[in-house]
Amino acid sequence: MTGRGHAGETDLAALTTFLAGPAATAPSHYAFVRRGKVLCFFADSNVALEAGARSFRDREFSVIDVAARKVILPH
Repeated sequence: MTGRGHAGETDLAALTTFLAGPAATAPSHYAFVRRGKVLCFFADSNVALEAGARSFRDREFSVIDVAARKVILPH
C-alpha cells in the first residue's frame, strides 16, 4: 500500500480535487484511491485495505481518512 512518498501524496491530492467539485461529498469515512483516481469509499478502513490488497497485487493504492485527510497504513 502506498502511504509514504509520491503515490500517497498524489492520491491525497486527487481526493482533495474530487471533494472540491460542485456538490461533491464523501459518502463514507474512507476513500480508496489508486494512481490519482478516487475509485470508491468504504465505511471501514480494514475492509478497504483488504479489498485493495486482494485487487491490486502491486499495492499501488491509498486508503485515506476523509475527515483527517490522512493516508491510513495497515497495522
